[in-house]
Amino acid sequence: MALHDLLALLYPTSCLLCTKGDVTLCPQCEPLLWSCTDVYRLHGLDLNSSLHYNEASAHLILAAKEDNDRAASHYLAELMAIRFSRVHRELCRRSYLLVPVPSSRAADKRRGYEHMVILTKLAARKISLDYDVQCRVAPVLVPARKVADQSRLTAAQRRENMSGALRLRPGLTRGDEGIILVDDLVTSGSTMGEALRALRAGSYEPDALLSACVAGRFLVNKIGR
Repeated sequence: MALHDLLALLYPTSCLLCTKGDVTLCPQCEPLLWSCTDVYRLHGLDLNSSLHYNEASAHLILAAKEDNDRAASHYLAELMAIRFSRVHRELCRRSYLLVPVPSSRAADKRRGYEHMVILTKLAARKISLDYDVQCRVAPVLVPARKVADQSRLTAAQRRENMSGALRLRPGLTRGDEGIILVDDLVTSGSTMGEALRALRAGSYEPDALLSACVAGRFLVNKIGR
């Protein structure tokens, strides 16, 4: 059996959205994903996201998050690495520290894996290869208390729900690295805000924010296309 055939058996390829064909995204489904070229100013930092939130991007996020679909995770990580190019142009560092925003302990226990750590490590590996920089992942943010599910909460309720929900695990060290806070989906910005608060409480100031997807309708302080 040829190597290509063996790999196809072990890691079958089909469209991530419609599951047809033998490509990651078929020509019919690819236009359903809306690339994000906007820059958002969030909590005093630039947020760079790969995709706008819609039904298609939600499908990818859920596949990676809830089904541990590595093909979806790899695809999102590649898009994030592409979007990272703007961050790199602004910061021009030789090394970067990616800090994933954690899920709740209950969600990680239910899934059996840490989705954001997996996604961030995949993105870091791609960034290192594509931009010839050192890129490491530091999962130093951890839940400090239980939070309610945010899917049905308003922006104000999300902020209240996330207030004080994260803490910084001791032991984070940095040199001249650029610190980038990473999440899969940004909606109201409340989770990113809480992650920033926890980092800043430990005297660590991130340089930029990066996400796979953004629901821009919540972010009223958008700056430019």
